[in-house]
Amino acid sequence: MIPKKIKILRIEDYHTHYIGKFDSGKQFFGYEHFVSKPSPNEIDWQKNRHEYVVLYLFDENGSLESFKYWYAGTTAELNCDTNKKLDELVKSLGKVRFCNIKVAPSHIEIDGIIFGLIPKIDDDYERIELDPSSTIAFSEPWDGEYDT
Repeated sequence: MIPKKIKILRIEDYHTHYIGKFDSGKQFFGYEHFVSKPSPNEIDWQKNRHEYVVLYLFDENGSLESFKYWYAGTTAELNCDTNKKLDELVKSLGKVRFCNIKVAPSHIEIDGIIFGLIPKIDDDYERIELDPSSTIAFSEPWDGEYDT
């Protein structure tokens, strides 16, 4: 059974580097997402991959409260460091403490695309994927570790 809240372990310099707490217990999760739109020509993949930086903001109880995001353009257009932009968004929160978090699955919509921690069930396999792109997934034993 998919839990109402999941623990997410912070792993420095990896997928969950930008998670923690701020403002007396509120929680955050920052991530660099990409969205690939179908292309008849695999050679042009850089023109069809769209780069986003998203900072999910949760209350003290782990419910999604709001979010901040930045659209960086397509990979072909990219002329900046998305990691630097994510640093800026996190710094805008003020004093933060990087640490594990415990949050509820949730989603937002940006440019008609669903982003977030999305519960999924197929063939009796239950998990929560970070979408879009399903880059990481959480599953039993729900201990905060994830698969890539």
